[in-house]
Amino acid sequence: MMEGKVSEEAQPDLIPWTVGDIARGVAVVIALSLAIIVAVTIGAALFLGFEGLQEHLVILVLLSSLVLEGVMLLGAWLFSGLKYRCGWNALGFRSFNMKRALILVPVVLLAGLLINYLYQVLISLVGMEPPPAVPPEFIQSGLSLALLSLLAIFVAPIAEETFFRGFIFTGIGKRFGYGWGAIASALLFAFAHIQPGALLPIFLLGLLLAWLYIRTHSIWPCILTHFAYNSLALLFVI
Repeated sequence: MMEGKVSEEAQPDLIPWTVGDIARGVAVVIALSLAIIVAVTIGAALFLGFEGLQEHLVILVLLSSLVLEGVMLLGAWLFSGLKYRCGWNALGFRSFNMKRALILVPVVLLAGLLINYLYQVLISLVGMEPPPAVPPEFIQSGLSLALLSLLAIFVAPIAEETFFRGFIFTGIGKRFGYGWGAIASALLFAFAHIQPGALLPIFLLGLLLAWLYIRTHSIWPCILTHFAYNSLALLFVI
């Protein structure tokens, strides 16, 4: 957040967790996510009935998604900061060069938006329906829109950047090179969004965010870019 002197090299000494820790963190996130989805579905069906479940499905999905974002933060923290007592700064929550960030954040944001636009154009040219950025059902009521805004603008940028860039990207990059770390984290980032029709632009956005992390050595510019990207996408949908 503050302007600080940052070395040009990556900082592997701050990253004590291993690829095994990353695998365990991903496994915990997947297991807890499935357990939460099953528990919410069964609980809602028992208390609301089948018709009530259908009626409140959008709200339940959004609430579950908020919890799942928290699970990502938990998975990252369990096998990094908590296990090695290295603090949140090891996950990227540290100062950065403000002047550099003010240049690079808009560059990454515009590149991500341009990639998404070109992808939409390409999909349309081949006769396919471009995937919606947000399911229409998610903006049909004030409550669902409020939950979606909370999820997309505030919760997701922090949780996802911490998990995919601060935890996975740096952990793999330290041992196999930051190119492989960027590819692996971007792939997981894309598949985690469960949007088959938008895997490519999300993957490329993940690569851009990994590059931004390397250039700034901080998770804050990535969070800011993610926040701006989601905010613009949500405004466009509304």
